[in-house]
Formats: sequence, C-alpha cells, structure tokens
Amino acid sequence: MGTFNKGILGGFSGKVGTVIGSNWRGLNVMRSLPKKSNTNPSQKQVVQREKFAAIIGFLSPLTALLSEYYGGASGVSSRLNNAVSYHLKQALVGDSPDFMIDYTKVLVSKGEVIGVKDGAMETLQPATVNLQWANNSGQVLAEATDVLLAVVYNSDKEQFIIASDLARREDMTAAIAVPAAFTGDTVHVWLSFVNTELKRAATSVYLGSAVIS
Repeated sequence: MGTFNKGILGGFSGKVGTVIGSNWRGLNVMRSLPKKSNTNPSQKQVVQREKFAAIIGFLSPLTALLSEYYGGASGVSSRLNNAVSYHLKQALVGDSPDFMIDYTKVLVSKGEVIGVKDGAMETLQPATVNLQWANNSGQVLAEATDVLLAVVYNSDKEQFIIASDLARREDMTAAIAVPAAFTGDTVHVWLSFVNTELKRAATSVYLGSAVIS
C-alpha cells in the first residue's frame, strides 16, 4: 500500500488499471489489486470469515455511532475497527455456522465519561420503551447536561433504533416510541451518555430485554 499527496491526476477513488485508490484518514492511498487465489480456504479460515460476517452484519447499522463514540483511535486502528475487534473476541458465542450475539457484552459506545447509574426499562402501551436512571452528575466527567444516548434493537426483525437527543442526565427519565410493527417482538436496550461539548461518551450499559406490548 502506498500513499501520495499529489499526482498528475491528484487523489482518486476506485479501480484504475491494476491499482485501487481511496482516502484513508485524510491520506490518499493507492494499493494494488488483490491476487486471485486458487487455494481453497482452510476450515479455520472459513470459521473466521463466518465470525467476521456475523459481527459486521450486526454492527453495520451502528457504523456512524461507533465511528464517533467508540473510544479513541489507536495507532492505525480506527474506532470502528476497535469495535469490530472487541465484539469478535467478546460478544460472539456459539459454534459454526450458528454464531449468535451475546447482547450483554455489546458496547454501543465506549469512553471515559461517567456512565448510566441504576438504569432500568419497561415497555408500555402503545409500543413504548420507558427508561429511567439516577442523576449521578456533580462529579468529574458527569455533567447534568450530558445527553442520553439510547439504542434499541429488535432481535426478531434485526432492526435498530438509535435515539440521541431524548433527554439529559438530570432528567432521569425518557420514553422511546417504537414502530407499532414491533408489537410482540423482543427488544434489547443499551444506554449511554455523551458530553457534546467535549465530544466524549460513556461506556454503554445493557439494560436487558423486554417484549413490546
């Protein structure tokens, strides 16, 4: 892989001849096309690809969120790459080819902001998730004005709802209206806080699951 600042065509994206151009973290990157392999993948490689596909499939709708609020970039590894690596190691259970997500290990954000204390949820009619937490502001990295970040995942329909402007830490309660089509489905909920001024987040907390009524 090579990088370049200027050229006769400047930066480019996509395939040109035998090379591929792209922009990676502000750098123009050029790499050669991958060589085709006639070797069949080993069983270990097949399993690893299945694991990767399972995690990517689950995390894809959260890409923008993870890219902004999953810790910090480390070296050449982006926030998103760090999130994928963590979930591959910690949140995937089961055996090939029936891998599953351990929702209790999922982190939708990661950071040094003080997280949610005494978080709880319940489902109300019609199609509403009610959230509660303690106001633990007044300490370092826990402001009363920190914004609540809530993620609801419908595991039956494999759909996410991301709510990022529901309430503040000091409010101690919020409600999320979910689609009526979610009625009867199981949802999983994670909460976090974001300090919008510092652009930092807390490590998310898994509240559990419930059936939408």
